Amino acid sequence: MRVVLDVNAVMNDSERAVVTHEACFTEIFEACYDRVLAYARRRVGADLAQDVVAEAFLAAWRNLEELPPEPLPWLYRAAHFAIANQHRALARRGRLDERARLLADGYEVADHSDRVVADMELAAAFRSLSEADRELLRLAAWEGLTAAAIGAVIGCSSMAAKVRLHRARRRLSQRLSAGTPQPGLRSQAQATLRRKATNE
Repeated sequence: MRVVLDVNAVMNDSERAVVTHEACFTEIFEACYDRVLAYARRRVGADLAQDVVAEAFLAAWRNLEELPPEPLPWLYRAAHFAIANQHRALARRGRLDERARLLADGYEVADHSDRVVADMELAAAFRSLSEADRELLRLAAWEGLTAAAIGAVIGCSSMAAKVRLHRARRRLSQRLSAGTPQPGLRSQAQATLRRKATNE
């Protein structure tokens, strides 16, 4: 028996699949673009952030069927890998550490002198931590992620992420305690850390 292939039906099915694929990607892109861009800008600056975002969403397009129902942590992880690639390239020119210091110092400048001093102290303590600790604190404070989402970004379980985040906060608190801030500023920074810890 000879089977006759309905070319129009096959083409219609194929076109529908492409449209569905594009619609799904567009929905994810529109929902997550701003947050992924903010994630990248806080780590590599505005001049390199667009490249990171492009790489992250290209990876999402290629792996659309494997994306989890909540794709943002997956996109942060893809952006993390894109940033790591950029870091390796920038390290060869010796400019990465200076750029990170400048971004950390200038990220949020308060209007009042006591807040500026507190920010400077916190920035110095933050820079003294390892990159792994800094990234955990960024994901919790800047991106507002839960321990489960942080685990998805860095590639570990929710419990492991919670433990690592707790240790990173403790190390930052110890660095702040070891400094010599003006009265009241150290307690302000430590109170912020305690509030973050109780919200986990």
